[in-house]
Amino acid sequence: MKKNKLWIMLLVFMMTFSLLAGCGGNDAPADEPEPEPADDAEETAEAPADEPEEDVEIDIIVGFGAGGSNDLAARYMAEALREHGIIANVVNMPGGMGTEAAYYMTQQRPDANMFFWSQAMTLIFEPAIDDRGFTIDDFVPVGMLASPTFSLGSRAEAPWSDWDELIEYIQENPGEVSVGGQGEGSMMHFYLTRMLPPDELDYIYTAFAGGADVSLNLTGGHVDLGHLSLAAARPLHEEGDMTVLVNTQVLMDRDPLMPDIPNITEVSDAPAEPHSISLFAIPGTDEALIDRISKAMEAVAQDEKLQENYFNSGLIAHYLNPEETLDFYMQIQEEMVPVFQEWHQTID
Repeated sequence: MKKNKLWIMLLVFMMTFSLLAGCGGNDAPADEPEPEPADDAEETAEAPADEPEEDVEIDIIVGFGAGGSNDLAARYMAEALREHGIIANVVNMPGGMGTEAAYYMTQQRPDANMFFWSQAMTLIFEPAIDDRGFTIDDFVPVGMLASPTFSLGSRAEAPWSDWDELIEYIQENPGEVSVGGQGEGSMMHFYLTRMLPPDELDYIYTAFAGGADVSLNLTGGHVDLGHLSLAAARPLHEEGDMTVLVNTQVLMDRDPLMPDIPNITEVSDAPAEPHSISLFAIPGTDEALIDRISKAMEAVAQDEKLQENYFNSGLIAHYLNPEETLDFYMQIQEEMVPVFQEWHQTID
């Protein structure tokens, strides 16, 4: 009897198991909950951080000798660019008001990583005088960064104390006032004639080789007025050896070097002088490299050390991007070059 009960229970179990197995085979498996990602998995899913760009080495050609404003501006810029992975070697190539260096640049390959540190005098006004083998159209602007300031100062104990008194004195004493400038027929000579129009004011102009000669002759009493950089004029002004009458900075009215001195545009209809210095590339130079250098220039323009170095050298740190830089020079070429060429014919 017990044996029969055991067989009956086993048979019921087997039938029940078969029935459940058959039903389970026809049903879709239940969805299992997805496991939540671990914290470290979330971190690995994030986009990797941008790796720093590799250092790039370039040459900056300066068309003037070592120690001048062009050279110092380039060297301070090169020092600041190193913080942005740009290793800039400054190469001095003086001659012909920068024109020899400019022509040399036009003969280089676009992949030479070579850039030209220059300004309107070399790239616009010199080619307007004669064929120099290049024009500004042979260069691509990277950006503007530095701007020297020029000034007009008078000898110590001159019989005038400001601009209006100077003009009045020249008008009342024709042919007595002597003016020392830099170069006969140069861009600087041209802008001096915009300040003191020779067809309206009778004075004597003497061309010297450079700013040092202007300073020596002015402090020595050999000329009454001198056209020279504000950086060279300031210590002479502070020592009482000369008096700065106006500055001719093109980017701002008052130069921080001597903020009490008016800009020429404040006291006359004369234009300011475009001495601002910019970096130029050879057409065909890698656009990504140009963009990288230009953005680095924008950053270093805000660098306090560079600003201090520029200030102590009589320079203003002022950045313009490639488009703004091109507009700056094209405006000079369109507005001033025809007047310059017409004026130049009168002194040939």
